[in-house]
Amino acid sequence: MNVTRREFVRRGAVAGLACWVAGSRGRASAAPEDRPPNVLVLLADDFGWGDMSLHRGPTPTPHLDRFFRESVELTTFMSCPVCSPTRAGFLTGRHHLRLRAGPKTGGELDTGETTIAETFKAGGYATGVFGKWHNGNDPDTPAFRAAFQEAFKSMPNKHHTGGHGANAHGFDEAWVYYGGGADHFTRRTVKGRGPISWWHNREFRPQDQGYTDDLVTRHAIAFLRAHRAEPFFCYVPFHLVHAPLQAKPDLLARVPAAVTDKDKRTYAAMVMALDDNVGAILGEVDRLGVAENTVVVFFSDNGATTVGNNRPLRGGKHSTFEGGVHSPAAIRWPKGGLAGPRRYDGLLGHLDLYPTLAAMAGIECPAGRPRDGKSLWPALRDGGPSPVDDYCWVWDDHDVIRTADWKLTRYAERVELFDMRHDLVESSDVASANAAVVEALTARLQAWRRSTGVQPMHLPPLLDAEAKAAPEGEVLEVRAVQTRPAPPKEALQLMFAFRDLRVRPGDVVELDLCVAPDGLTEGFYYTPVRRGKPPLFNARRGVDQFGRVQVRGPAPRGGAGIWERRVLGIGAEAPTALNLHGLVLRARKPGTFHLYLDNVCVRRADGAVVPIWTEGSHTRFRILAESPAFKDVSVRAVPVPKA
Repeated sequence: MNVTRREFVRRGAVAGLACWVAGSRGRASAAPEDRPPNVLVLLADDFGWGDMSLHRGPTPTPHLDRFFRESVELTTFMSCPVCSPTRAGFLTGRHHLRLRAGPKTGGELDTGETTIAETFKAGGYATGVFGKWHNGNDPDTPAFRAAFQEAFKSMPNKHHTGGHGANAHGFDEAWVYYGGGADHFTRRTVKGRGPISWWHNREFRPQDQGYTDDLVTRHAIAFLRAHRAEPFFCYVPFHLVHAPLQAKPDLLARVPAAVTDKDKRTYAAMVMALDDNVGAILGEVDRLGVAENTVVVFFSDNGATTVGNNRPLRGGKHSTFEGGVHSPAAIRWPKGGLAGPRRYDGLLGHLDLYPTLAAMAGIECPAGRPRDGKSLWPALRDGGPSPVDDYCWVWDDHDVIRTADWKLTRYAERVELFDMRHDLVESSDVASANAAVVEALTARLQAWRRSTGVQPMHLPPLLDAEAKAAPEGEVLEVRAVQTRPAPPKEALQLMFAFRDLRVRPGDVVELDLCVAPDGLTEGFYYTPVRRGKPPLFNARRGVDQFGRVQVRGPAPRGGAGIWERRVLGIGAEAPTALNLHGLVLRARKPGTFHLYLDNVCVRRADGAVVPIWTEGSHTRFRILAESPAFKDVSVRAVPVPKA
């Protein structure tokens, strides 16, 4: 059933809030002349739209509900499908693809990027961050290096790559952990098996005890107290309610007995812990007497996981449906006229907070690398239209453009279009009835893609010139006999090279291939493989420059004996590490595969080339997936065959 934006708001978006009527009541008073406003940013982790009781969630969230009632609710606030890209975009006002920080999680934020903390620090603010950083690795200090080696003593070849640390990005005070999904009690990373990650500035503090967000709140409150007499910028990226599902016994005891599912009970306790900590920080702002002139922003970095609640929105974390990217958010600044109950329905998101908050504080954003975010301050102040035209994402096998009115999702061989004014739950694809809208939005999405240089897997890569094969020296010869037709599950997977490579958004794979005159001309394709995972290219990912989906095993355009260069985007995996490179063989009929490969490499957006297989010494052959339909498999380096 379709849900209009009005119905969405009525059902839960601003339940219990009086509608705002434009006019003098909604206009801001002048900013205080004696000092600029404080700024407090509260970022929840994996907190879904329907997790708040204000939005009809099942768990009481009285502190968040009160804050939203006292604020301007931002009912159309966009984030990313996962954690670190949202955080990087908030800190810089720049799309994560320009930062090499997504669309997947991880990545080290470049110190050449100007952050919101640096801008506020230059404007005379005390700056602090308290919580989950997730925009870089733990710093490389002797104490942490020893802890890392002890945690991974069974893996002597595993080495720590030190990060810059949060202080390098403009924060005077930092109490943080650096990974993602750390244990809530010990702050051990890598599913609880890695080293503890807990730092005060560059001091490694594995000895500190307590539930992570209790520590976060304690130190954030200490920062507020220490800087109550001067303008402060305080960023609190909570760890809650991110996995692992872990809650304190006292909070579990508060969960209603009617909730019997173990995971749901733990999650409800974690939601209450988030609400309690938000309440503690906001309560301290009140006690310090600075609430009137403190800008407070709350939002979530992405939607909830399956154990959480994104209703009525479709999808959740790891999804570009609204449940994954449409975040609960609100902003409050009583002195500046931003107080509730009010709502703002204009399109905005995490990228826009940097320029918006700077404008509210009267701070000019420094010149430098172009920002994608726009200042919403005049629009929020006056209730005017949003200056934000759209939000765009690349994710797995599709890219997306979201405007105030429409949302278009582009896959390898089709598009979907949803009417955001009347169908926020994305129940009805209306692409076939709106050809002109599809054409216009596709053109905008393509222009955005070119501006970022991203090379996703579901589209033909962007090339500056025709890619021509150039085999030389040694090439890789692959032979295998397929004895009978084989279903997909009996495809033969061969690994021929290993390279532990972290992907960047502009990366493409290039390879030269040729089918021998006695070989099958189709039924094979190259694919990267993450260790322990299925082939990366599948029916919806892995499109070459000629628009061919590789899993279909397309034949070289010139036929047998003619070398062809194929180029395939892999940027949608950034910054994931791709470890293995190989071939998948499965023809429609029995026969012999006999083909050659050369010049397998990753080409970066800046022209740098990372070799994968260019000579015999690079060969790391093994069969990843055996198949009873194949025999006589061989992989070896040979001289370039004569034409």
